[in-house]
Amino acid sequence: MPKMKMSFLELLLLGYKNYWKGVKFLIQHQLYWYVVFPFLLFLGIYWIGSYFKVIETNIAGELLQNGSSIATLNGLTWHTAKMVFFFSLNVVFTKFALYIVVVILSPVLSILSEKIEEILTGNKYPFSVAQLWHDVRRGAKIALRNIIWEYFFIVLVLGIASFFDDSIKSILIFSIPMIFGFYFYGFSFIDYINERRRFNIQQSIYFVSKHRGLAFAIGSIYSIFFLSFHFVYRQFEELTSDTPTQLFWGTVLVLTFVLAAVAPIIAITSATLSMHDIVNLKKNKHADKPTLESKNDE
Repeated sequence: MPKMKMSFLELLLLGYKNYWKGVKFLIQHQLYWYVVFPFLLFLGIYWIGSYFKVIETNIAGELLQNGSSIATLNGLTWHTAKMVFFFSLNVVFTKFALYIVVVILSPVLSILSEKIEEILTGNKYPFSVAQLWHDVRRGAKIALRNIIWEYFFIVLVLGIASFFDDSIKSILIFSIPMIFGFYFYGFSFIDYINERRRFNIQQSIYFVSKHRGLAFAIGSIYSIFFLSFHFVYRQFEELTSDTPTQLFWGTVLVLTFVLAAVAPIIAITSATLSMHDIVNLKKNKHADKPTLESKNDE
């Protein structure tokens, strides 16, 4: 019998429950080593982002100190263009890091999700380089679509916020775009399972729109873990040389970095477990089913 339609709240609680269940699942089945991939990726993203930020700061300082000595408009334009270019790269590698992680980790997240589904159902999906490349391209398309929509809503919120005073404006600008982001990040993780169900992108969009609570749950934890590290990282740069304070915030920085690194792995685990609860992945006709002999061996 088909399962009854779940409410937004039920789907939200299911996603949160499966985050905790997912941690135990990864440990029980010794899949925790997958966290190595986002760990290295996060290090790379923030190193590159910080590198571009230093260059942009140096160019800005040079422009400020030597602005009067730049004799031509072309010289001023060139220095400004360089500063804007490296600032943009810094934004891409920090502000868009949540989407960058999902796209670059597409092969890893897809393989992990398939492994989890195999443990749950016995379903197998033969490895294919062509399929792997398809997963990466699809992940990039989904991420680009979500970025466009998310920033459309940000611009919309900025327009609405301009009619309010500064305190309300700050709350609107901070909270509403972040909530929209929860949905779009969660969408990206759910789409890995929908792709194996051979949903095209439009079908996946429709499915997730009908299961918004799950998308919000998965995307919220993923986003909060990452944003916590980003916030602490920014605060750490402005600390005084007081050793106890730096020691405390340094510990917090390490802990939040670990949470940010494990976030995509736990998110895809929660998404897979939750989708199995909702649609019963055993029924996926596109998977290679376990044979009767293998079932008897189990």
